[in-house]
Amino acid sequence: MNAIRRLIVTTLTASAIALPLAAFAAPVYLYSGSTVTSKINQTIDSGTAHAGDRFTMTLVSPYPRNNSAFSNGQLYGHVTRVVRAGQGQNAALEFAVDRLVLPGGRQAHVNMMLQSQETQKHNNVGNIAMTAAAGMILGNMVGKTLFGSKLGGPAGAIAGALYANNKRTNVSLRQGSVVVTEARQTVALTYPTGTAYRH
Repeated sequence: MNAIRRLIVTTLTASAIALPLAAFAAPVYLYSGSTVTSKINQTIDSGTAHAGDRFTMTLVSPYPRNNSAFSNGQLYGHVTRVVRAGQGQNAALEFAVDRLVLPGGRQAHVNMMLQSQETQKHNNVGNIAMTAAAGMILGNMVGKTLFGSKLGGPAGAIAGALYANNKRTNVSLRQGSVVVTEARQTVALTYPTGTAYRH
């Protein structure tokens, strides 16, 4: 009888330890079509940025599917192309989002498309259009104010871009600006195997 009791206690103890560990290690899913709202942590400006410059964005509420596991997650991206004002072309700032890392370490490469963002132009004359890196127009800004204008529209590529409507105006995505992206494919965010993650 004692042997059976010991076996039951051992089994229950092992289950009590294993189940939470399995839940802890389970992936978090970012489903295709999910909207991700974030705030950019640095200012990116066509007057000073360079292709390859890296940036991060912190996820804020509302989270995908109201899953609080995304709280304070980090999107990592980089600038893909910059045209400065006054170079004979309208200023442009193109960027891509590469990776999502959750607090605690779950992560995945992501395929995001830009839905909307706040931006700032360097004067209050004219409009700035936001387009996908491939050149598809995503939205227009009626740029009558200096701060906090929003852009919107469907997206057509992983990256987004800001384009000024004249050759004299730089464009920027200022620190703290809200950026809304949409997942283009479902990914499982998991813990890296075998090696520590480096940004």
